[in-house]
Amino acid sequence: MANRIGPREVASREARTPEPRDRYTARVLIALGLTAALIALWRAADVVMIAFGGVLLAVALRALARILERYTPLPERAALPSAIFALVALIGLVAWLVGDTLAGELGQLATRLPAALDKVRDWLAMHAAGRAMLDSLGAVNGAESVSRLAGAAISTLGAVANALVLLVLGIYFAVDPGLYRRGFLRLVPSAHRARVAETLGAAADALRDWLGGAVVAMLAVGSVTGLGLWALGVPFALSLAVIAALLEFVPFLGPLVAAIPAVLVGFSESPVTAFYVALLYLAIQQIEGYLLTPLVQRWAVSLPPALAVLAVLVFGVLIGLPGVLFAVPLLVVVMVVVRKLYIEPAEAAR
Repeated sequence: MANRIGPREVASREARTPEPRDRYTARVLIALGLTAALIALWRAADVVMIAFGGVLLAVALRALARILERYTPLPERAALPSAIFALVALIGLVAWLVGDTLAGELGQLATRLPAALDKVRDWLAMHAAGRAMLDSLGAVNGAESVSRLAGAAISTLGAVANALVLLVLGIYFAVDPGLYRRGFLRLVPSAHRARVAETLGAAADALRDWLGGAVVAMLAVGSVTGLGLWALGVPFALSLAVIAALLEFVPFLGPLVAAIPAVLVGFSESPVTAFYVALLYLAIQQIEGYLLTPLVQRWAVSLPPALAVLAVLVFGVLIGLPGVLFAVPLLVVVMVVVRKLYIEPAEAAR
């Protein structure tokens, strides 16, 4: 005999079941809350980028500490201070070995680029297509334009206060990451804390793997660029190699920007040298794209190239230079969050 549901049970179920209007109101409030949070993050983008840079630094320090702990007899508590000391010592050693040479080359490079740009303009003015290009660009003084560009770059990248804050945040995050992790998880509803905690761990692992791959790519590109420029007899090979290695951190746009001063310096020697320098940078990017990147991504994070380029453009437009610098690691975190919080639960529910 089928169980009959009494009037009281029916009324109780109807009371527990939310009305469609209540569901719609809840969704609207959630959407408004998320929109407000995104607007607040965008308005405080500089602070968010500094905090994210501190997280990246903390991940790098923890990874270095893990290596020291695994391959040395250092205890766990001494691994992180040793990693910080080793990193500072390495930077000091590099500065002692090549600091004077690099500083001298960078100074000479800054004074030589305007003359090289003027030489390019004179060479273009000798050809009909070049004159048309110059006319379309308008009259621009080479020394003035390059000096303005260099001043803007130095003032932007030389934000000492932000760098110091980032350094302090990175050390604090690295010393006790569990403290900040637990504090963040307290803001999450208890029903979802396990999934969010798993997502945070996966994001940290992905950032660590990506950082390892990025360091390998930067060292490889910088070394090959320096050797190639030295073989071509291009001045300031060390400085240009360092620029190429640092800008390798930014995919697509970074190598293009790094090639500009190298081609200009090559043009100051001769147009043929500039042509060979352009071929060198093109060959290095092809080797990186078809050989180095696939090898690195076997043990690091595999990123679709198109998404990486779009991330650089989107974050650059929304946030500016910090968005360009941190676009790829931000993309790594976004991919992990989408996979752990959306794709995997959706697949499990099928």
